[in-house]
Amino acid sequence: MINKDVLYLKKANRSTIIKYKNQDEIVINLLLEKLLDFALREDLTTLKGRLEATSKVYRIFKHVPIYLKENIILIQTSNKKEIDNIYINSYNIVEMVKDKKQTIIIFIDHSFLKIDKPYHLMKKYYDLSLKIKKL
Repeated sequence: MINKDVLYLKKANRSTIIKYKNQDEIVINLLLEKLLDFALREDLTTLKGRLEATSKVYRIFKHVPIYLKENIILIQTSNKKEIDNIYINSYNIVEMVKDKKQTIIIFIDHSFLKIDKPYHLMKKYYDLSLKIKKL
C-alpha cells in the first residue's frame, strides 16, 4: 500500500487518497494518521514515537518529516490538523518551482502537484527531509 512508488498522500473526509508514480490513485477508508501509524507498526514503532525520535535526533521541532522506511520520507505541506494537508514523498521530488504565491512540485514521473504554499516554505520542509535522507 505505502511503498516507494507513492508520490503523496492526501487527507480526505474520513479517508486517505494515495497517489502513485504510474498515475494510479487509491482511496483508503482510514484517516491519514491511522494509516501511517499502521505502516510504522511493521517496524515496531508508532507515528508519535517516530516523530518524537526524529525531532530529538535532528533537532527539528516544526513540520517534522516522517521517515517511514528506505525511500519514503514524507513532508507535510501544512499543519497536521489542517484538512488540506498533503504528505509528499520527498524521494520522488525532482524539482520545485515558484509560481507566484504557490509552489509546483514536479515528481520523478513528470507529474506535478500545485501547492498553495510559498516556495520558500516548501523548500525549507524539503531541505529538512534531506537531513534525514543522509542516514
